[in-house]
Parts: sequence; structure tokens; C-alpha cells
Amino acid sequence: MNRYDERDTIFSRLELQKGSSEYDDYYQRHPERQILDDAARERAVSQTFTDHIMHRVSVDASFSLLEALRPLACGTKAEKRLTLDPTEASEFLINLAKSYGAVLVGTAPLGEACFYTVRGRGKEYGQPVNPPGKNGIVFAVHMNPEEIHFAPTPRSSAEVVNAYSRLALMGLIIAQTIRAWGWDATCTMDGRADLVLPVAARYAGLGSIGRSGLLLSDDHGPCIRLGAVVTNLPLKRSERQPAKANKLCASCNRCAEACPAKAIDDGFYQDGSFQPVNDDACFIQWQKKGTDCGLCLSHCPLSRIPKKER
Repeated sequence: MNRYDERDTIFSRLELQKGSSEYDDYYQRHPERQILDDAARERAVSQTFTDHIMHRVSVDASFSLLEALRPLACGTKAEKRLTLDPTEASEFLINLAKSYGAVLVGTAPLGEACFYTVRGRGKEYGQPVNPPGKNGIVFAVHMNPEEIHFAPTPRSSAEVVNAYSRLALMGLIIAQTIRAWGWDATCTMDGRADLVLPVAARYAGLGSIGRSGLLLSDDHGPCIRLGAVVTNLPLKRSERQPAKANKLCASCNRCAEACPAKAIDDGFYQDGSFQPVNDDACFIQWQKKGTDCGLCLSHCPLSRIPKKER
């Protein structure tokens, strides 16, 4: 699997501002994307919302807090380095993540495919990805299916940002702990990532990547959000769990059928893996609805969504 340039993600592209050097540089290299991206930016500016106002303001407030916390993802390690057994260190960090609410957590040396090549968001835009190490602690929190069931509305978006906030605290504490041991560490959080999280989670044994492009876990399906810490602290590889969810996903097309953008393909590659999701088409639907879509999540039978009138 090839490494991915974060600047090519839809979230990165929509942060570009006309007239900036970053804007000019990107569309000189990718002129085929400029018209569609400009239209998407205009839709974002023209949107005004009056429904679900409390949830919308809460979501925006949470993202503002996460933005303020992002500089804490990196830090200075202690001068004295502890000599730690990789197995014991891994077990300690796994238990630490669980104590803060992780329902899935694993450790592993991460392959090159897990890392972006170039950062594409915020103040680190355009900078090469130079992680402090190639070992990772990857963790997940469960989102409440009852809330995700309200997709696509700001109420389900509030549950998503709730998960991002819990992951940020978890990652900051784990990274700070590792730095206090004298090793380098950085953590991911919304809007700041060295890693392609679903790929890293697969390396760490948390599950498999499903038809919707999201990580599938046997216990929670795709109704989770992921976080990670990257470090040079030696860690042992967690055992991979049997990919029962992936086998179920292969025989189910509910997410593809539910997707209003037709961004999820119901086919396969010749090797049996799923076709990639059309991220651009997906995000256009987000903008049309004025919030995260989430219908792929809410219609997945593995999300444990109660049967209700939709």
C-alpha cells in the first residue's frame, strides 16, 4: 500500500484559501480538482443553520477546544530515560488507555503505509511527516448507537465530537506519560495526525477495514472513533483478533445502499478487498445536509442500532 499525502484529503483542500501560496501551489499540481473544490468552499460559506442550534453550538465549541489543545500533542521528553521491557511497557499503556475509556487498544511497530507523507492541515501544512518513531499505541472509543441513529443531524455529530474529545484526552495523557519516561511521543487528535488511523488500527490488531472505509471491530462494528500515539519506545505487537466483522461486511451492502452520494461501492477488487470510498462525493453530501452524514454508520447492522422508525 502506498503512502498518502494528507494535502489530498477533502478536509485539507477545503481549508485552502484563495490567493494563498498554498492554494496556488496545490491547484497548479491538481487543476482537475479546483472547480469542484471552489464550489464546495462556496457552499460552506453560504450555509446558515437554525435547527438543532444547541447541538450545533456545542459541536463548534468542542472543535474550538480541540484546536486549542493540538499544540500539546507534541512535547519535550524527560532527560532521564527509563529502560523498559517492551512487553511490560505495552501492557501498562494498554491498561492506561482502558482506564480512560478505550474499548479497543493495541500496540505495534507500524509500517510505512500507516504514515502520511506530507501534513495537510493547520500550521503544519506542507511539512514532511517526521514521526518521533515507528511504534504506535492505537485505541478506540465506542460511540452511543442510540445517538448515531439520529444521523444525519447535529445530534449525531455531537456524539462524534464527544468521541474525538475523549480520544484527545486519552492520547495526550499517554503521550505525556511516555515523554515522562524519557522517550519521544506525539498523539493524534481531530485535525492533527501523522497517521492514516484505520490502517494503523489494523496493524495494531484492532480490526479490519470495511466496505465503508471505516475500521470494523467485531464487538462494535464501525461505531467507534480512533486515536493513536506514535513513539520510539519499543513496543510489542498485539495479537490480531479474528476478522469476523470483515466476513460479514463482505456479504452485506447496507452501507452502500444507504449512501445518498453513492460513494460506497458494492464491489471488490480481484484480491477480495473493498473498492475505496469516493471521499469527495461523500463530503458533498455532508455539505448538502449541513452536518456529518453518518448514514453508513447508522445502517450498519454491526453498529448495534436498535430497530426504530426512521
